[in-house]
Amino acid sequence: MNIDDRIKIAVLTKYYGNLLTEKQKMVISMYVDNNLSLAETGKEMEISRQAVKDSLDKAVQTLQEYENNLHFIARDDKIKKLLEQKPLAEISLSTKLQIISLLEE
Repeated sequence: MNIDDRIKIAVLTKYYGNLLTEKQKMVISMYVDNNLSLAETGKEMEISRQAVKDSLDKAVQTLQEYENNLHFIARDDKIKKLLEQKPLAEISLSTKLQIISLLEE
């Protein structure tokens, strides 16, 4: 798994991690946050490398399904882009209304 994949998982976990099982949280923490290999994670958790991979795959799939259904990350990205256009004091009323509308979705 490359760094971009790990970053994507970390962002998904930030938003939806509390909806995972404790085991899935632990696997993601060890593999993504602590940068352990599948084998090292398995050794720490006293499970097989394959069990780590299966748990990680299932957790990532679950996180992605939450984002596909809820769109919180996509929403926040849209808001961030709107806010980056100008300094906060110069943002137009229509842009502020767009942001409010996004937050209400």
